[in-house]
Amino acid sequence: MRERREYRREIEGLVRAVRGVPVRTGPRYTIPYGFDATGLRGECGGVAFPRGLDDLASLLSEASRRGVPVFMRGAGSGFSGGSVPRGGGLVISTEHMHRVLSFDPGRGEVEVEAGIVNRELQDYLEARGFFYPPDPASLNFSTIGGNVAENAGGPRAFKYGVTRRYVRSLAWVAADGSAFERSAPEGPAALLVGAEGTLGAIYSARLRVLPAPETFRTFLLEAGGPGGALGLAAETIEAGLSPGVLEYLDAKTMRCVGEYCCFGGVGTRADYLFVEFDGGRDAVSAEAGAFEALARRSAAAVRPARDEAEREYLWKLRRSVSPSLARRGVTKVNEDVSLPLGRLAEAARAVHELAGELDLDCYLFGHAGDGNMHVNIMTDRRRTEEMERVRRFVERLFALVVSLGGALSGEHGIGLTKSPYLGMIFSEAELALARGIKRAMDPGMILNPGKYFNAAEGAGAARSG
Repeated sequence: MRERREYRREIEGLVRAVRGVPVRTGPRYTIPYGFDATGLRGECGGVAFPRGLDDLASLLSEASRRGVPVFMRGAGSGFSGGSVPRGGGLVISTEHMHRVLSFDPGRGEVEVEAGIVNRELQDYLEARGFFYPPDPASLNFSTIGGNVAENAGGPRAFKYGVTRRYVRSLAWVAADGSAFERSAPEGPAALLVGAEGTLGAIYSARLRVLPAPETFRTFLLEAGGPGGALGLAAETIEAGLSPGVLEYLDAKTMRCVGEYCCFGGVGTRADYLFVEFDGGRDAVSAEAGAFEALARRSAAAVRPARDEAEREYLWKLRRSVSPSLARRGVTKVNEDVSLPLGRLAEAARAVHELAGELDLDCYLFGHAGDGNMHVNIMTDRRRTEEMERVRRFVERLFALVVSLGGALSGEHGIGLTKSPYLGMIFSEAELALARGIKRAMDPGMILNPGKYFNAAEGAGAARSG
């Protein structure tokens, strides 16, 4: 990668060539747009703010011609360093592209620009009697473009699936500036979902949406019995029940949330499940009744939401996990791993044992329905020796996950933080094939370089920076 000062000259030329598209190069922009939620800091040579597909195509065309690396950015809320710029390249922010372009209730489709926040889309649809199922915990600030790039899931993924299931088409721009306005997911656009901005720049997405459920039944359970919360989650699935939400919070996490939200009755040792059924009244009533009976047979303490206000309160508890953990440390190392459902309880025990062995403060929660476990270490990046223990923890965590038949990421992506470990799950032949796809779609290697498809170069150094 060329020196940053050379990219600065190229970016200055790009600014002159794309008159009408705001591009900012001062520290007021380059500093805050140089990192994401991981706290990893990169080098940003400038920030562009396109307002439409033509602007985006002009930026990519000029960046390609000049060999300037491009880093697409939504809200910068990612936990893998996926949008962190490297080497002084150009960040392209989607924040000025946030419109709802069309809504067709008859077809169950909405088209939105990449920069719209998930919550803004949910509110728009709710007012019209619809909803968009993928709703990651970051829905209040993460963007749809970022959700597509990471193939985000969320609490409702067990019943409804993740982002890929809902993408009907994408409008996107290739590395050379070529624009594709309605690219169906059966073609090249399929590769963009989950590719973390390494293969193309997303302008808009046409998404499948569903009619809003008629009713909800929501529960918070303090797990009892020998199987604990994850055992009860497995029993729920084995019984053929289909909750819209099946979330796991370990005892440490729930204590932390309880202190943050002033929720009384939080136990000191028990793990918790947050469960919600949705759909037609009769079906929800039947499933919720069967679930309550199952939970009581498992000696779980069941707290149902008796009205909409209590439901909102229980959702507030779930949404408060991340902010509550922020009080526990200066730095949060958040690794989302994916495991077979039958191995979740085993993995949870092993992770806590590993954290205890390395004397680290560990919190577990996640989507028990689809095996997505969020492993959080609260630490302080300034403590060098402790960060070395965190590094060893992460390496051994990934080895454990792979040994149990799992994957390194559930929904946060690979980015910078997980790129050194790709060899744990992919053979060299598979990595070579992935790099071939990258070269075919981005011959100049300008799209989010150093991430995922060509992640090997320099990723380890970026992680410790």
